[in-house]
Amino acid sequence: MADRPSARERQQIIDAFVSEAFAGVGPGATGARIAEGMRQLPADAPDELDADKARAWDELAELVADPAFRRRVRQMAVTGAQEAEKRPYDPQPILEHAGAAVAAGIAPGSPEGREVLDRIVPAGTPAEERRRLAGQVETFTDRRVERFWELTGVLNDRPPFPSGVPAFEWLAEALRAHA
Repeated sequence: MADRPSARERQQIIDAFVSEAFAGVGPGATGARIAEGMRQLPADAPDELDADKARAWDELAELVADPAFRRRVRQMAVTGAQEAEKRPYDPQPILEHAGAAVAAGIAPGSPEGREVLDRIVPAGTPAEERRRLAGQVETFTDRRVERFWELTGVLNDRPPFPSGVPAFEWLAEALRAHA
């Protein structure tokens, strides 16, 4: 992209995206802090970006302009605000156990997958609750949203982070397989 927006214009693009996605989600609602985080671009960013940041911005601008991505983030924001009290899972055991299962190639529907699942969700969890939790995990798991955070990380000089999406996708599949 030869003519990139200034730092102020980049911030306006992100602000407009986040405002649309989180419209009607109160400042005290679950997800409000996520909106704040999504808005953060460096306050002292220069108008001209280095090559890595320019590529990150180009991809980020394309992502936030995508209507399907915008709808997906909106769905996550609204659902998160409505179902805050129904989020019973802690991400750490998921990342640890399901992440290890992904790395080891353990199929979610296998007996070994069931053993891993039982380390994350109590073995006696009813099938209906497992299906509900699977749906919830699926709602809040999206590779494009994770990519948004990776790209804003580049722009904010944050170090890269390992992808958590495969672990959450594995969990959702295991929950459905063992419901």
